[in-house]
Amino acid sequence: MTIGVDEADPCAAAASLRQVYLRLVAGEGAMEVRFRAGSNGVERAVTYQRAHPDRLLAVIRGFEEQCARQQGQRPRRFALATGGVR
Repeated sequence: MTIGVDEADPCAAAASLRQVYLRLVAGEGAMEVRFRAGSNGVERAVTYQRAHPDRLLAVIRGFEEQCARQQGQRPRRFALATGGVR
């Protein structure tokens, strides 16, 4: 199965890629994603397989952060604290 993703709209890209991720985790075979970018419409393709869904998840999170910035939201941040609170 091939899915087209337009990088100009990170919110739609994240939603499309999330569907690909869910199918991969559910055990479906390899998924091909075609990215279109820029005003000249350069296209590239990536094939994700069940063996490395974490790579796809990293791409999804990148698009989700871009989407949040576009909508004026702050990016998610994760921090680890040392020591304890008394």
